[in-house]
Amino acid sequence: MTGAHRSGTDPKTLRVAQWLVENRTEFEEQGIGEDKLASALGMTNTEIMEAIDHLEAREEVVRMPQALTTPPQFLLKAGRGWPEARDEIMEKESGG
Repeated sequence: MTGAHRSGTDPKTLRVAQWLVENRTEFEEQGIGEDKLASALGMTNTEIMEAIDHLEAREEVVRMPQALTTPPQFLLKAGRGWPEARDEIMEKESGG
């Protein structure tokens, strides 16, 4: 990725990515339930889904289906693009 961070193109997507950075230990180790984000960020489920779709398309986040749940539930785990995205967000936040 060159230039501006790809997940930073949309304010809602950037907000989700920043929250994942803030909670990176849990996110990078065991993953975070997608359903947890809406209440944690005060966003609608639709906004969360759109942001996660964007992050997933960039391979920064991976949705892992949880057993056979109805409605379907997903665990979010770090994708192969996550380390670079995380580092860019952390650098921006530190004023770098």
